[in-house]
Parts: sequence; structure tokens; C-alpha cells
Amino acid sequence: MTNLHHFYTTRKSEFNETCEALKKTIQKIAWLRTGVALLFFYVIYLAFSNTTYWYALLPIIILFVFLVSWHGKIQTRYDLNRNLEKLNRLELGVLENNYFEFNEGKVFVNPHHAYSYDLDLFGSGSLFQFLNRCGTAIGEKKLAESLLVAQPTTDAIIKRQEAVKELSQDVEFRQWFWAQGHLLHDSTLENEGLFSWLKEPDVLLGKTLYKVLLVLFPTISLVLIGFTIYDFWSYFPVLLLFGGVQNAVVSFKSKEVTKAELALSHHKILFDKYAQLMNKIAEAKFTGSHLLEIQNEAKDASVRMKKFSQLVNAFEARKNGIASMFGNSLYLYDLQCLYRLEKWRSVNKLMVKGWLDKIAEVDALNSLSTFHFNNPDNCFPVLHDDLSIQSQEMGHPLIASKSRVSNSFKIGPENIMLITGANMAGKSTFLRTAGVNLILALSGSSVCARYFACPLVSLHTSMRATDSLVDHQSYFYAELSRLKAIMGEVRSGKPMLILLDEILRGTNSKDKREGSIGLLKQFVSHDVLLMLASHDVVLGELEKKFPSAIRNYCFESEIENNELTFDYTLHKGIANKANATFLMQQMGILPKA
Repeated sequence: MTNLHHFYTTRKSEFNETCEALKKTIQKIAWLRTGVALLFFYVIYLAFSNTTYWYALLPIIILFVFLVSWHGKIQTRYDLNRNLEKLNRLELGVLENNYFEFNEGKVFVNPHHAYSYDLDLFGSGSLFQFLNRCGTAIGEKKLAESLLVAQPTTDAIIKRQEAVKELSQDVEFRQWFWAQGHLLHDSTLENEGLFSWLKEPDVLLGKTLYKVLLVLFPTISLVLIGFTIYDFWSYFPVLLLFGGVQNAVVSFKSKEVTKAELALSHHKILFDKYAQLMNKIAEAKFTGSHLLEIQNEAKDASVRMKKFSQLVNAFEARKNGIASMFGNSLYLYDLQCLYRLEKWRSVNKLMVKGWLDKIAEVDALNSLSTFHFNNPDNCFPVLHDDLSIQSQEMGHPLIASKSRVSNSFKIGPENIMLITGANMAGKSTFLRTAGVNLILALSGSSVCARYFACPLVSLHTSMRATDSLVDHQSYFYAELSRLKAIMGEVRSGKPMLILLDEILRGTNSKDKREGSIGLLKQFVSHDVLLMLASHDVVLGELEKKFPSAIRNYCFESEIENNELTFDYTLHKGIANKANATFLMQQMGILPKA
């Protein structure tokens, strides 16, 4: 932790110093621009009395344009370095368990998801917010998807693990990607606009008439220009007349041309910025198979994206009235540009989503890599085919290491882990810890443990059912609905891990006990893993009846010298201590004995 603190502090200071130097340069350029502008007006004043000064205006204009361009480049470097300084400042906060300035992923909160709501994957103080180092909105969406849907194969997870290991050592790449991405300010909504343009029907492409005209008319114009040079007075009127005809042809499609220009000028900015990220991927020195696959596509994609920008730049030249007038009169300029853009679209439209997905994948991997870099004691999970999960010194990543209590456990071949214990002893936290680390494992990330082994399983939970006035559901009915959905998945024969916390709280003690026992008996006969936390120690008697399926574990509390203490350590056996009455007495709810 000390080394990481020093590392981020040093980088923060370096980027801050760079920003201060660039800021001074920007100020100097600003003064130079002001001076050149004043000189420009002064030379014009002198030129009215001495025409020789008019010749000095051109170099002054060139100098001013140079200064504007230089200012833009320095400002971009300043913005990038300021973002890098900010990121390292934020990382220092993360080391103190303060990660609340990163995006919390509120848009991904879904109370009806199989596990994300119960395990606090999204929202303030969530796992997503803790992991999130994405520079783009598409990267955040990809990170969320990797937490919500396990990778399809063991091979896919192993490839991601390799990528995470490699990127965790490339701090410069990861931080540049975040800083540059935050200059992009993209949104998935903007991308939907781009995809809409890609789906639009062609106006010119595929139409034989326009294909002929776009070749024939410029050829005729070229011939007429040649004749006009040879005999100006005879052929110039013909050239003017033919120019009018070409303008008329262009005007028939002016509405479509204007619509395309308005759409493309916005998408070009987005594409240019994505292209910078794609170029960075293409130029990186990757070695892992997953990153190399992405890089191979990135090299071709960056060329195609650059071509798109060039085509849009040429299209935007129509905004210059004089250039547009001559271009459309001699060359059908607007239609030529639109035709080439439609041709680019026809070739590349099916690949654009794939390109953005590659950027998003690298962005999401950067988040998992930063998590591993900041937690070097994390391990990468071992994946196997047995229906069992085993971990040594497993902790919850959101609990600061200095106060975290780690536990070791194994579930399987006994498929039911029954956990009893008093209030606040750690049962729910343990379930969430197991669930969160499984999610990380199946996303290709390292996990908060010294050792972790698991199979490819789906995850389902029932820990935080809520009532709903909108859906006319009581708490109890909402929980039953969740349990019904889980049993439906169980009967389908899928390999699963199920986390249940104090089920059937909406009914009386006897009914709750009988219902819990009945549910546990259902799970005994299925090949699924179940971890169930309960206050009801009577459930522990089921281990005697089903010794090959059920194992008892517990979390205990101690009351010594009128003080309640917890060790938050998982023990074998059934809990034998309660603390509800003691807590109520301590809080003044009940009179002390």
C-alpha cells in the first residue's frame, strides 16, 4: 500500500508540473496572438498611407493561423495531462477506500436481475463504482455486461485473465486511455444516432443514373474547360450553361445532401475521437492472444475510420460558398461526396459496432486491470469442471484491507452450505463476498482471495426482495416470486450457485421453518450449489438427515463484560449464541436485566 501511495503521489505531481508548464505556454501564446492581431490592424492602418504594407499582411495572417493551431495542440495536451493528474489523485483516494468520484453505474441498477441488486453491483458505493476506470460510455456498458453475464467458455475467461495481467503492468496505456476517453464525452445515445445513419437507405449508391452522371458530367466539364481555354468566347457560354445544368441536378438532391451533412458532421467528431483510442490500441505492444486479436482488427479499423473522417472533411467543404459553387458547377461536388460516403457505409456498416466493441472491451479490461494493480495480493481463479467452489482467505473487495476479515471455505461435493449465526455476525456479508468474487472470477478478473477455484456456473440470489406499490406486490409475494424463478432454473438442470439470506421473513416462525425445511429438501436432490444463511438453528438438524448433501457452518458473537464482539470468522457447526435481546437492552428498547 505504501508503494502504491508513493507511486500515485509521484505521478500526480509529475502531471501537475507538466500542466503548470503547459499553462504558462498557453498564456504566452495568448499574448502573442493578441500582439499579432494588434499588429495586423496597425499594418492595415499604415497601408492606407503606404501600399507597400499590404504585402506584410499575408505573413501576419499565416503567423496568426500558426499560433491558433499551436494553441489548440497545447490546450489538448494540457487537458489530457490535467485528466491524468486527476486520475492519480482519485487513485490515492481509492487506496483510502474513497472511490465515490467514479461513475456509479446507476443506469444499470435492476431490482429484478438474478443477482445484481442483492449484491450491490451498481449504484453509490457499488462494486461497479469501485472497479470503474472506463474512459468511455461504451466501456462502462461493456464492464457492466461482464459483471452481469459470465464469459461463455473457460477459454474466454482465461484469455481475459491474460489480458488483465498484461494491462495491469502497463500503467501508461491504461491511464492514457482513461484520460483521453474522458476528453471524448461520448454517450451510448450518440452512438445510436450513428448506427441509425448506418442503417439509412442509400440516396445515390446502386442507382445506375447517378453512377453514370458522376463520371460523365465531370468528363464533359473537363472537355469544355479545354475548349474554353482554346476559344474562350465560343465555348465559355456553353460551359456556363452546362454548369447551370449540373447545379440543377445537385439541387434535386439538396435536401438529402443537407440532411447527411448535418448528421455526419456530428458523427465525424465522435469517430475522430474513437479513432484516437483505436490508434492507441493499434500501436500498443501487446503479447496476449486476446489483446492481439483486438489489435489486429484495430489496425485495419483505424485506417477505415481515418478514411471516413477524410470523406466527411471533404463533404464539409461545401460550406464554403465559392468552393461549393464551382465544385457543383463543374464536378457535381455534393453528389460526388455523398456517393463516396454511401460507398464507405456499404462496405463498413456491419463492422462499426464491432470496432466500438473492441474499444469498449479494452476499456473494460483496463478497469479490471487497475483493480488487480491496486490489489497485488489478489489471485486469479482456477477454473474446473467439478460442481464445487473452494477459496482460501476470501474477502470482500469493498471492505478496506486493514479492516477486512477473510474466510476460507469449500462447498462441494456436499452441495448445501447452511450458515447460522446471530444478528450482525457476518452471514450476509459472507454470502455477498462469495457472490461478488464468483462474479469477478467469471468476468476474467482477479479475485479478493489467496486462492479461488470454481466452475462455470450461473448465479442466483434471494437476499433483498422488496415490496412494490406499482406492481401491487407485497414483500412476501416478491420473495416467493424470486424463489419460484430460482426453482425453475434449478429444475432445468443448469449448474448454479444460489445464495439465500433469511428466506420467508414475511410469515410466522413455524410457517417459515417448515417452508425453509421443505425448500432445502428440494435442493438436496438437484445438482446445484446452495449457500443459505439463517437465524434458525433448528435447520442445522438437517445435516444428520442428509449428511452427503448438507454441511453446517456458523458465525458467532461473544458477550463479555457487557460488550458484544464479533470475530466475523466462519466456523464449522451450528451457532449457539443469540444477541437480539442484548442489543435491544443496550439500545434501551427493553429494560436491562
